[in-house]
Amino acid sequence: MSDTVTTNPRALKIAIIGGSISGCISAILLARAGHDVTVYERSARGLIGRGGGVATSRGVLDRLRALDILDAGFPAIPFHGLRMAKITPEAPYIGHSPLVRALDMHCVNWSGLWENLRKRVPDTAYRRGVELISATQTQQESVALCFADGHKTEADLVLFADGYGSVGRRMLFPEAELVYRGYLVWRGVLPDGELNDLAPLETHPRFSFATMPGSFVSFVVPSREGATTPGQRTINWAAYLPLPDTDVPAFMIDKEGQPRRGTIPSGAMRDAQDTQLKALMAKQLPAYYADLLARTSGNQIQLIYTCDLPAYGKGRMCLIGDAGMVVQPLTGAGVFKALSNAEGLARALERPDLTRALIDWSGEQTLVAKRMLRMGCDMEQAFIWNTIDLARATPEDCADWFDGAIDIAEEYSYFAE
Repeated sequence: MSDTVTTNPRALKIAIIGGSISGCISAILLARAGHDVTVYERSARGLIGRGGGVATSRGVLDRLRALDILDAGFPAIPFHGLRMAKITPEAPYIGHSPLVRALDMHCVNWSGLWENLRKRVPDTAYRRGVELISATQTQQESVALCFADGHKTEADLVLFADGYGSVGRRMLFPEAELVYRGYLVWRGVLPDGELNDLAPLETHPRFSFATMPGSFVSFVVPSREGATTPGQRTINWAAYLPLPDTDVPAFMIDKEGQPRRGTIPSGAMRDAQDTQLKALMAKQLPAYYADLLARTSGNQIQLIYTCDLPAYGKGRMCLIGDAGMVVQPLTGAGVFKALSNAEGLARALERPDLTRALIDWSGEQTLVAKRMLRMGCDMEQAFIWNTIDLARATPEDCADWFDGAIDIAEEYSYFAE
């Protein structure tokens, strides 16, 4: 994982359940601290996406590079302003924008990010195609793990980094349910070389819709290989669309007629459903962005949930990243949570009293996550349900509305200070 590995007289045997972004970051930091780390990933294949992007802050990326968790030259595309906008008769092409707010947002390619992290985790410490069946706290202050392939082992500490549908969260906090937020994200990607006019892509817009709640964003990320030159990048777009919970079962049927829970992945959407959403957006968005959607295929659906928790662990089992508290993707907090949880845990494990250290770490992470969740709730109201009329309001009114609408968490946001 690194040429610099600390000799640790209190080294722990640590099992990490989940080998995505959070799992890899945790594995890198904890192995460097001298612990014996093994990652168990359910998927038998590499976790490679379709060019999907991740938005985070410059500060988070700088920290990852400084810690050699990412290469020093790992590519990102910066955006310095959020352009709040809406279609009007006078601005039918890219919309009318009465408000721009300063950003410190940097966007990266998800697959490129994962591959850059994964190469720092040795193959001997990363087991693919392994599904956890049970995790049981023993009387010897360890955790007994049983996997679907019959493999059994024990660990001094188990970290669940298995995403928003976490098995570990359900084990530790069965009373904590995912709460549906009343909307979905319909998203897609498109090579920017397929468009003739690339100028609008140099800004990060957030559109409110013409006649309905919700919003639309777009941004570009480097290619998986790291290209950042216009014409070689990947456009990411996302439409946040209301969907009453009573309509969810009928909506979440894939092209094979099978019900899906939470997500309809790329390639599985019904063609008629995708066409219907494109027609809806043609009435709600400026022409440039409606055309962008019309050109995109292989789109996907994600229902948006949150989950509040009383803690980030129990005993010798902990939650990391989206396996912990689930916050709205509007916050762009995913990579921050992964890094913050892992760095905090690595520091906590330096203390001689492991039990006290884990309790304190859990408390700290829970407080920060609750602030992220509150910020996400503010952003939902501002960007989805109760956006000021951007077509009619004055710039001064828009600025006052924005400043009063969102309580920015001091620990993290992609807004510039």
